[in-house]
Amino acid sequence: MDVEDSLKKLQSLFSYASSASMLAKTQYLTLTQQGASSATVARARFAWRQFEARKAAIIARMVALEELEDGAIA
Repeated sequence: MDVEDSLKKLQSLFSYASSASMLAKTQYLTLTQQGASSATVARARFAWRQFEARKAAIIARMVALEELEDGAIA
């Protein structure tokens, strides 16, 4: 698999993680406003943070691939 294909795959994964993160954050904020139990709110916050971490990891992989590509061109 070449770098461009890998970047496209990572962009797709990032899009999914970003959408999931927005949904998880919305659920977390809704539960917070509705006065849900602290355990439920904590689980929702944890899920949101997991997707945020996933986004950061995907971005790091994309940057590394772009640097690899730039090094191969130079």
